[in-house]
Amino acid sequence: MRHSAADAGIARLPGLAAGREATVTGQVLAVAGAAMRLILPVVLLAVTGLAAFLYSNVPVSWIVGPGDGWLTMGQALLPLTFLAVHLTNRRYGPGYAFAQVIATWILGGFVFQFVHAQLAQFAGVALPATREAIGFSLGLLAAQLAAVFVFDRTRGPRWWSGPLFGSLWGAAVLCFVAYPAAYAGTDADWVNQMFVNLWLAAAAAVALLIPYWLFRPIVQPLSGFNGY
Repeated sequence: MRHSAADAGIARLPGLAAGREATVTGQVLAVAGAAMRLILPVVLLAVTGLAAFLYSNVPVSWIVGPGDGWLTMGQALLPLTFLAVHLTNRRYGPGYAFAQVIATWILGGFVFQFVHAQLAQFAGVALPATREAIGFSLGLLAAQLAAVFVFDRTRGPRWWSGPLFGSLWGAAVLCFVAYPAAYAGTDADWVNQMFVNLWLAAAAAVALLIPYWLFRPIVQPLSGFNGY
């Protein structure tokens, strides 16, 4: 009996459907796996950001002088967010680090709008003015994304180059975006504060090489990054 081309096409339909179903299932599993990988990085970045908020009313008077409380422990802790991003970038690459930053900000913004008053009361923290909050939020978001990009471009045989330059560029973006956005046009001595904060963030970038070096044996990069 002779079969037509149409009959052959009909016979192949179940196989095509099965192939498409397998492809969709594989894509769903890949997305689920990527989401699972992001859980720990997002938690780590959220914890560092929460710590900076909870200590935002603790002045670092031994640096800026007694009676001058503009610089707080919360601001000093902000460079820890760069370390969290660097470790994700080292392990999974810039795509995951970018997703880590975006997912943390979306999740944090959603949760914060419901519990910000309770957190502020718990920590005894006065919520910042709207302009200040927006300015520093935009600065920190831009700084973390800059750190992702610079780390990826400078990672290599010199293990310290990626985290150091990533943190330095992140600190520069944070200061040069956040302070003008929050204080330009006001009576605050924000230019001096910006450069003092930049100097401290640069020192923190060097100091954070120590925990990064300690985590290197634990947080190994996946294949494709040449062990860097």
